Amino acid sequence: MKKLSLTLLLGLALIGAPQQAGAEPIRLTAAAGPVAGTSYVGLGALCKLITNAHPDANVNLIPGSDVSNPMRIQNREVDIACETVCISKSAVDGTEPFRKPVGNILSLANLRTEALLNIVVRADSGITSIEQIRERKIPLRVGPGPRGSVTQLAFEWVLNEYGITFDDIKDWGGKIYNNNFNDVSDMAKDGQVDMVVWLGPGEAWFLTELSANVPLRWLPVSEAAAEAVNRKHMLYTGEFPAAMFKGMMGRNTRTVGTWMSLIVREDMSDDTAYELARALCEGREDVITACPQWATFTPETAWNGMPHPLHPGAERYYREKGYMK
Repeated sequence: MKKLSLTLLLGLALIGAPQQAGAEPIRLTAAAGPVAGTSYVGLGALCKLITNAHPDANVNLIPGSDVSNPMRIQNREVDIACETVCISKSAVDGTEPFRKPVGNILSLANLRTEALLNIVVRADSGITSIEQIRERKIPLRVGPGPRGSVTQLAFEWVLNEYGITFDDIKDWGGKIYNNNFNDVSDMAKDGQVDMVVWLGPGEAWFLTELSANVPLRWLPVSEAAAEAVNRKHMLYTGEFPAAMFKGMMGRNTRTVGTWMSLIVREDMSDDTAYELARALCEGREDVITACPQWATFTPETAWNGMPHPLHPGAERYYREKGYMK
């Protein structure tokens, strides 16, 4: 897989003191999400801070995914990676999308970037709730995202709390379309799909475009279902404001969501983990200038809300600075 060397990237302020003479140079391979995506840009900014502060560091950034990143950490192919908290919980428990617990992973920081689950139907479908789908055994035509994606997994977890499986939907005459989000949006516009599902931050451009052409309805997640998936999968309860999508949301709508976090190898040295935590916290303004979506990150909350234990090196930094009591 192509690697992008970050030692040549310039432009952010130096942080901290230079590396002590005789110390081992920092060598890191960092896995984010797709190239040019939010996590790729944000993690790239953090890596840039490291190479600016440590000119002899060798740091490489590669694209990855929520499912592949924990496996790469376990296999010692990468040292630090972006990961959604809900998939980290699956890695700890050894549940879908994993067949067994994934090891050699500790947490570095909770970025608290908000990704909410959009469960959207065409208004003319007549569907007003998830409960109604089960009660009426509606032959739903749904696009839950690519197979194995966090969107599909989160949606399945929610459906299961209503007693619905994908097999049920198929048995009722419905269809599951695992096309990409652009395709599914076009299919919904043409009336070929009743429901579009997406887990992500803010207003997805394809949903914005769809809402400009077709009246839509966002289905709420019940309090009971939200509490259950929080307990089982660490999906937190969130809310869409009524004003979203130019007011088409219509009312504040309960949903569930997940945060983005940074995970590292368990056998990473304490000094390296300390330096990464320090770079992220003390270089926060530079990081969010490059990646505004990471503005939710604060040192005061970086150390909690993650399923993997905190790396001792990161914990030492958070305690030294008084962020962690």
